[in-house]
Amino acid sequence: KDLPPLCSLLANHRMLFVDCPPSDTETIQEKANASEAELTARLIEAYSLLLKMEKRPVTEEEIGVIVPYRNQIAMIRKEIEKLGMPELENISIDTVERYQGSQRDVIIYSFTIQQRYQLEFLTANSFTEDGRVIDRKLNVALTRARKQLILTGNIPTLQKSQVFNRLIQYVKQNGAFIQEAH
Repeated sequence: KDLPPLCSLLANHRMLFVDCPPSDTETIQEKANASEAELTARLIEAYSLLLKMEKRPVTEEEIGVIVPYRNQIAMIRKEIEKLGMPELENISIDTVERYQGSQRDVIIYSFTIQQRYQLEFLTANSFTEDGRVIDRKLNVALTRARKQLILTGNIPTLQKSQVFNRLIQYVKQNGAFIQEAH
């Protein structure tokens, strides 16, 4: 069928990474990212359209969003509200720490960060084991998805971290990698 581009990507890939350009300098906030909030809302909307085609509603167990900062939760909620789709307003959006023990069929992980110095916060729970760097927060985020994992983030910033760069390369080889127009 002729699906909108985001719906088609969601329908055909279990793992996606969508590059998100940074917010313009006038709207940059330290613990929120307007561009990623809007992208996350669009991804949720696209997923709900796919479910509607299958005559299924979006449920709380269906989709969840994980973010590193509580400020991003509010920004994503605001973007979802703008869609005018009340059925999407109960979607679980929370921080990595508060998502432990929860799972959803689809997880969207919004890295949120736009500046290199913010990488330190994201990788604060990393340790080395057998010569490999293991990031506990990332591990929790990645293992919450039962069926599909969608990652959003600013590639130039994230690639400055060894762990995130390896993740990006893995998705490029094994999933779908969408480079948004900057």
